[in-house]
Amino acid sequence: MKSVFVLLCLALTGCAPMTAQQCASANWYDQGERDALYGAIQPRFDQLSKPCALRDPAAAERSYMEGWAAGYSEHQRRVDRHG
Repeated sequence: MKSVFVLLCLALTGCAPMTAQQCASANWYDQGERDALYGAIQPRFDQLSKPCALRDPAAAERSYMEGWAAGYSEHQRRVDRHG
C-alpha cells in the first residue's frame, strides 16, 4: 500500500518539468537520487530539463545519472531487505 501511495504522489507532482529558476539552482545529483529512491522506474532527466537552458547539459545529465544510480541501488537494497 505504501508503494502505491508513493507512486500516486509521483504521478501527481513528480512528472512536471522544472521551472527555469529551479533548473538554475538544481542539484542534479540530488534530483536523480531522489527520483530513484522514491520509485521512479526510469531516469527522467530529459523530461525535467526540457525547459532548462543549461550551460553544460552533458555534465548535468551525468550528475543526474550518477545520483539516480546511487538512489536506485539504495531503493533496491531497501526492497530486498523488506522483501
